[in-house]
Amino acid sequence: MNPLNESFSFQVNLQGMISLLSEHLYSNPNTYIRELLQNAVDAITALRHLDNDLKGTIQITLPDTTNKLFVFEDNGIGLKESEIHQFLSVIGESSKRKDADDARDFIGKFGIGMLSCFVVSEKIIIETRSAYDDKGFRWTAFSDGNYEIEALTSSMPIGTKVYLTPKDKYAHLFSYAHFIPQIKYYGDALSEKIVILHESKQTILNEEQPQWLQKGSDKEALLQSGRELFNVPFLDAVPFETEAGKCQGVMYILPYKTQFSAKQNHRLYLKRMFLSDTDNSLLPPWAFFVRILMNSNELSATASRESFMQNDELRATRKEIGQVLKEYLKSIRKVDQAIYFKIIQIHFLHLKAIAIEDAEFLELLADDLPFETNKGFRSFKHLTDETQTLYYASDYEDFKQLQRIAQSQGTLLINASYTFDEELLKKIARMRPQLKLEEMTPSRLLNSFISLDVEEEIKHLSFLNRVEETLKDFNCECQLKHFKPTDTTAIYTRPEENSHTATIRQVKQSSNPFAGALSSFGNTASKKATFCLNIDNQLVKNITSINDDFLFQSVIEVLYVQAIIMGKYTVSEKEMALFNEALNNLMVMGLTNFVNL
Repeated sequence: MNPLNESFSFQVNLQGMISLLSEHLYSNPNTYIRELLQNAVDAITALRHLDNDLKGTIQITLPDTTNKLFVFEDNGIGLKESEIHQFLSVIGESSKRKDADDARDFIGKFGIGMLSCFVVSEKIIIETRSAYDDKGFRWTAFSDGNYEIEALTSSMPIGTKVYLTPKDKYAHLFSYAHFIPQIKYYGDALSEKIVILHESKQTILNEEQPQWLQKGSDKEALLQSGRELFNVPFLDAVPFETEAGKCQGVMYILPYKTQFSAKQNHRLYLKRMFLSDTDNSLLPPWAFFVRILMNSNELSATASRESFMQNDELRATRKEIGQVLKEYLKSIRKVDQAIYFKIIQIHFLHLKAIAIEDAEFLELLADDLPFETNKGFRSFKHLTDETQTLYYASDYEDFKQLQRIAQSQGTLLINASYTFDEELLKKIARMRPQLKLEEMTPSRLLNSFISLDVEEEIKHLSFLNRVEETLKDFNCECQLKHFKPTDTTAIYTRPEENSHTATIRQVKQSSNPFAGALSSFGNTASKKATFCLNIDNQLVKNITSINDDFLFQSVIEVLYVQAIIMGKYTVSEKEMALFNEALNNLMVMGLTNFVNL
């Protein structure tokens, strides 16, 4: 035979494989509790196929002063000798994967869960008797990859016992105080009775089934379950079931605001075994105001069994859950207006996120959605009751600059700089043709100011020329108009520009060494900024009568830079130098004349 055509087998370091899987696959050493529970529940489920009346029981004996062993016992189907060799001694082989239909009844199917026990114990001893055999066997596995098997000399009931000898560094995990909260964490929804034995004390868990898994539970019972599990007094509870994934659970509405990026704690179960405290993408991306408590009987878990697989079935489940939540939000206004308006008040940002993608939902909630205005927060209905022409600012800095002026002129101005707001306003305007929507910017606001009449223009022509001469190096158009509020001396606006143009302008105005290289950029049809003085302002009226050119120049320069700052624009180095020099000149001259203006 040609040696190049020889076949070879991979060599596996079993001890290294056990270390890799048991210490790195699982994120928490307490995972062994979940794995043992899973195996016990699956064994009980398998035996229940033969005996429908079987009452599953799991009994756990914790180490104490007289007994150093941890014993985990179930009355499930057990294993035959051949199955011990096949399933316990082969990593990746599972007794639950042989038949696709039967496997749907089981929680685990990867055949590697028992390795989590090696994280906390140097060896694993399993005593088991199959329902198909009249004798039992003992299997002893060591972390070096070796195992032993022997027949039991004494009889034992059908089922399985697992014995662990805790490692010294993990001995605390087996204490009563630590173990009870952990097994409740993983197994609080199981239908099997769990008995804990410790010294002379017996503790029974799961004597009653969780309210949230009982059909027909009333809202108060569901809210009580939510308070106990999450320690949160939720606004409301939304029970649901899905066809995809065969899910049953409750969505809880949070009583406080949350950020879109905030991580929420959930409780997800697979066949009543706790799986994960993250949402595993089961909730739509906009549902950050919800916590979910859910059990699935058909979704698939990952190998570590710490999350659901991201597959078509999960995506179909998410779609159903999202639809349930939308239908709830549509109906709650009729069912309980107090809760509805609390949800609107607290979670309006998330509701706006839903409305963006769902036109029917937007039409339903539009009138109740709040928007920030220069007169405080107003519902959309309140806005349209006042006027059918809505003005908005899409930039927050523009809104801050414009809000006082708009209010003094009796104009309602909406701050649409928040996420979704501008898009929502446009969507609503398209749905309601009678509405007129206009964006307001500082430049557009200037056009609404009252220009001087011919007599006033002649009277103040010399004044405007002097202002323009003072600011000639700043590419600025100077204006004099009537506007309110009269305590505003001047308004400064820059032409609307994109971020690229703004960056080039700022670099060119600075001492940046690349400013020269950028001199050829952004020079085409450069628009001027506008510096508009308020002729109704008493200070401006006084400035018009200043004859001292040096004083006049310094005062105008101060007002110019002050207007830039009040407009929330970036002040260039050149403008800041102008401001400092003007203030210094006023100090040199003495402030008496300036104060008397």
